[in-house]
Amino acid sequence: MPLTAFLGERSLLAPMLSSGDWLDLKEHRPRPVLSCGATAVVKTSRLGTQFFAHKGRAHPVHKGETKEHLYVKAAVVEAAAALGWTARAEVRAPHGSWIADVLVEKGGRQIAFEVQISSQDAERYLERQARYERDGIECFWLTARASTEHLPGVPVLRVDPHAKDLTVSVRSRVSAEMPLGTFVAAVLKGPLRWAPTPPATVTGTIRWGMHVCDACDTRSIVWDVDPRRTISCNRCSWWASGVELAPSAAPSAAAVRLGATEPFAVWRELMPKVPSTFGCPCCTAEIPPTDLRWLFRRRASDYCAVRTVVLDVTQAESHWCAPDKGLQGVHDVVEYLARRGGTLRRIVPQDKGDLSRLRREAAELHALRAQEAQAAFEKQERLEAYRRERAERLRRGEAAQRGATPEQLGLPPLTGTKPTNSHERTAAINAYVGAHPGLALVDVRRLFPPFSVICDCRDCTAIFATFPDDERRILFRPRIVGSIVPRRR
Repeated sequence: MPLTAFLGERSLLAPMLSSGDWLDLKEHRPRPVLSCGATAVVKTSRLGTQFFAHKGRAHPVHKGETKEHLYVKAAVVEAAAALGWTARAEVRAPHGSWIADVLVEKGGRQIAFEVQISSQDAERYLERQARYERDGIECFWLTARASTEHLPGVPVLRVDPHAKDLTVSVRSRVSAEMPLGTFVAAVLKGPLRWAPTPPATVTGTIRWGMHVCDACDTRSIVWDVDPRRTISCNRCSWWASGVELAPSAAPSAAAVRLGATEPFAVWRELMPKVPSTFGCPCCTAEIPPTDLRWLFRRRASDYCAVRTVVLDVTQAESHWCAPDKGLQGVHDVVEYLARRGGTLRRIVPQDKGDLSRLRREAAELHALRAQEAQAAFEKQERLEAYRRERAERLRRGEAAQRGATPEQLGLPPLTGTKPTNSHERTAAINAYVGAHPGLALVDVRRLFPPFSVICDCRDCTAIFATFPDDERRILFRPRIVGSIVPRRR
């Protein structure tokens, strides 16, 4: 059921005719003719939509359409005509590959609006969309399906054809919606565009700075590549994360632009899953990754510069275009047109960093690493001295107490010889306590002073188990003579 007919050389668009002209057309002779050559019958649907019908059997080009389909098409035609665009319905391509429900034209720009009331799978949407794109025609879809979220790659919004006031939204029972006329105006005269294969720019971020070798004092350039690549549309603020950058990419262009004469550090690719490292270009000494924490943290740092590089790209995703806001999906489209807010977000290649500052801070880091290394060496020396002195104090204390006899301590005599190691001490204590029960454990410990270690063989472990925890703690814990704590500087 078409909306367009011809009366001689005059083209008649049914929704654009006034009610009086429409009544006069019903009585006009000869009758209007459709594009297929059949005689047109003037009719009005139950929804009030004016349309033409075939007299007699319909031509295959003009299939039967529901009153809801005609209602939405007529609303699009009226909205486009009110904006000063030439709107035609049921326009067939010269080569016959598509028939647009509504085709609007102005200033060389052609836009098709397809109304899809019946069910259609995603592959069919993409196939029909591709036909328009091949002919350089923008195409937007209005569908009656419950949700449009599962149709990526197609500019489609939901419309309720049964509503008196037509609105577009993402899905049924959704709060964010807007009038159909607002959407048509945003496409024809406003900022909204659909970019099927947009001109895109791919950018990547490289952080770089100076490092002074601790072995030969040679200054070289080190860098870190952010593994994420950003794809941005050149005619809107849309962006998306792309594939990874190669870690071996060097910021040579930025270094040359800033006048850097230092050589680049040697990037050493190692085995998979093994972190790669830098080497000094002069003495080939390895640069420890710990010395470059300021570079690899990928946060704002005073010791590095940032280089945004533009990379070659041949492919980018289709998306909605708006000049002052990035639209990541149909939700953003509806909310954006409802509020018309946002700010421009563009990624511009740039160099940030002062070469003299990088050189100065590289020298400062080199001096700081030297100070930290000296402090660590001195700390280790103090710790070793403390350990040696503690061991000597313990040895002297043990030797001083080994010669004490039971008579000197006022204790019963020994049943055997005095122990010379921790294993013999455990057995001697067990025998002595068993032979002289009731002795104070502190006195027994004075008679058998502990060694610096405890024997943990099977026999000694079995003896330990026969003593309660408190007695075991008093008798068998190692003795520490004195307390020497190294001072901090």
